[in-house]
Amino acid sequence: MRRTRFLAPLILLTIGLAACDDDVTGPQNPTDVSFDTSLGVTLSAMTKLDNGIYIQTLTAGQGVPVVSGDQVVVDYTLWLPSGSEIDSGSDVTFVLNPGAVIDGFRLGMEGMLPGETRLIVIPSALAYGARGNSGIPPHAVLVFRVTLNELNPPV
Repeated sequence: MRRTRFLAPLILLTIGLAACDDDVTGPQNPTDVSFDTSLGVTLSAMTKLDNGIYIQTLTAGQGVPVVSGDQVVVDYTLWLPSGSEIDSGSDVTFVLNPGAVIDGFRLGMEGMLPGETRLIVIPSALAYGARGNSGIPPHAVLVFRVTLNELNPPV
């Protein structure tokens, strides 16, 4: 079964990054919010990347790591820090390029190995920013669980 309700917004989401609105809450970083325990997010146990994204390998993969430009097939679930599931998809295929998905998702996936499951916590500035998106409030930190099912390097 393939659920792709959020695939189009993921593909087009960089539009919201450049926009501003009058939301006074301001950008949120993962350290600014509390995570529902059901998400299994413990920032101190995760690796913080230079861009502010937190990652944690939940299941190891093997093979060649994914890089920008690769075509990937993933299963994913997206939550807000409150534990509210926003979206999920199975066997979703896309090219991991800037502009194809939100920057935080792309950057959080780089280096994944086929078969790997990774928890990715994304600051709002690398997600939907001030605009938010269909069920995602402005300035929201996002939590993804992603499994890299398949990797096809560019030709």
